[in-house]
Amino acid sequence: MMEASLIILLPDTWVPKVCSHRNTAIHFHQCVPYGEHGGRSLIELGEDEAEARTIVDEIRKHPSVERVEISRTECGTISATVVNRSCKASRVLASSDCFLVSAQSVKEGRVRWRLVTGREGSLNSLVQELRRSGAEVEVERVRSLGDKQILTKRQKEVLEIALREGYYETPKRIYLAGLSEMLGVSPSTLGETLKRAERLVIEDYLNRR
Repeated sequence: MMEASLIILLPDTWVPKVCSHRNTAIHFHQCVPYGEHGGRSLIELGEDEAEARTIVDEIRKHPSVERVEISRTECGTISATVVNRSCKASRVLASSDCFLVSAQSVKEGRVRWRLVTGREGSLNSLVQELRRSGAEVEVERVRSLGDKQILTKRQKEVLEIALREGYYETPKRIYLAGLSEMLGVSPSTLGETLKRAERLVIEDYLNRR
């Protein structure tokens, strides 16, 4: 099985128009077929009620939208159920051997889908069918689900020592100079190694959300 990230433009939905001019990401928790041609999605709009209602008003005005229902969750975030009269992508996804893990709006009104693939060739088949349906699709990343090694051996070693010696504690129990002396490298070299390793760990964490 593989984990894949796709960047998709969905021309027959409200998403490109509503999301293209917004910096705040809209998270999609569910995207399923509805009726003969439509789709139904559950989206998260954040905690700002005024902004959420502005977004909902824009969604309602889109000609592809049949109805929108808004609610506040127990944790305080605002969610909405959107029924689209047409959503070819949700139907293509539902008939594929791939599973949607998460989705959120990104730049230029596109949506990032994070998927887990099923049988061999399922991702390629999904991408082809999405393109046939009129969607623009960019394969951003593909990797094996078993491939958990994101750091080099040296990066992992340095992070483990820094964590163990208290470099990440507040207040620090050891500073970069002391850590670099312990590891036998210059402070500048160690600082660069730590920054690269930290970036990889943070990116991996955010991509898995």
